[in-house]
Amino acid sequence: MRRAISRGLRARSGDGAITRAGTLSRFDEGARGAIVRAGLLAREAGRTHLDDETLLVALALSDRAAARLGVPADAVREACPGAARDRDRELLATLGIDLDEVRASLPSRIDDPARWRLRRPFAAPLRLRLDGPGTSLILTEPARKAVEVALHRRGTATEDALLRGVLADHRTPSFRALTRLRIDVHRLARAVYG
Repeated sequence: MRRAISRGLRARSGDGAITRAGTLSRFDEGARGAIVRAGLLAREAGRTHLDDETLLVALALSDRAAARLGVPADAVREACPGAARDRDRELLATLGIDLDEVRASLPSRIDDPARWRLRRPFAAPLRLRLDGPGTSLILTEPARKAVEVALHRRGTATEDALLRGVLADHRTPSFRALTRLRIDVHRLARAVYG
């Protein structure tokens, strides 16, 4: 049974399935950066899971996705009460220290997408796990859906594809956050599906 699942996942790897090796290579630079930022936010908050609200906040920190949303990242963060907070960044900022500058000066960058993997465990094929330096995060069901919707189309998945994933289910906390922000989700959907 285990071999059959493994063969099935490897066979589908060309059409968007996440293989056992699971690099983020199917995502473009912006989408990879958003997934890694979400992982870092969850990691720094001490979480063991990555939720869709944290993914939305990480997307809002990107210039392209923020332009699509039409609201500042701080507003998205406030509308997502369940999202992981970057407490280290906030504490260091009160001391006048920029966490991004500290990370950039380190010899081995923790935010390097090449060091992160998206994996599907054999024992739980419906689960998705994001592994990075010193962390392993299980994606919640809404976050997993968002990633799988992003990978559904052939080709490279973009930040717009991740936004499509967030918009795919109106029952998720991230979708409700968008409506609390009074974002016209129909206009946003036309923009990212276009």
